[in-house]
Amino acid sequence: MKDRIKQAVVTRNGKQFIDVDLGLKLWDKNTAPNNNAKISQKQTPRPRPPVTRQPADPAAAALLDVVMTTPDDDIPDRYDSEARKVHYQAELAKLQTLKERGEMVLAADVKQEAARLARQVRDLLLMIPSRNAAKVATMQDQETIRQLLQDEIESALRGLAHA
Repeated sequence: MKDRIKQAVVTRNGKQFIDVDLGLKLWDKNTAPNNNAKISQKQTPRPRPPVTRQPADPAAAALLDVVMTTPDDDIPDRYDSEARKVHYQAELAKLQTLKERGEMVLAADVKQEAARLARQVRDLLLMIPSRNAAKVATMQDQETIRQLLQDEIESALRGLAHA
């Protein structure tokens, strides 16, 4: 048991003390999950169980692939993992708050709204000729025709502004 936290022992005034923070880190790092298991100097990695089911979500599948292919030596200790988890939970909470305040919107919603407005512009502009063909056919003055088309376009744009 001493070997697990040996580096945390500090000697002061001839007495030995344990650096609690370092001792806890070393204990978690050097203690197997099974309390009855003995720690050998060089542990062989446990074989990982085969994954039989892939998640439906592509992001989850990619994450599972990363986790399953990460060598045991590259897996961060518990404290690093917890710090990362807390960090990402805080990031998610921040994004949720911004969304609730209306300071952030989904890109898909913006694209959908832009497409709706583009269709509305197209429809309003395409209606101008059919609505005014008979009027224009009877007009002789170029300036009157230009003014009619100008008024129709401005009317369509005002309709969009109020939509």
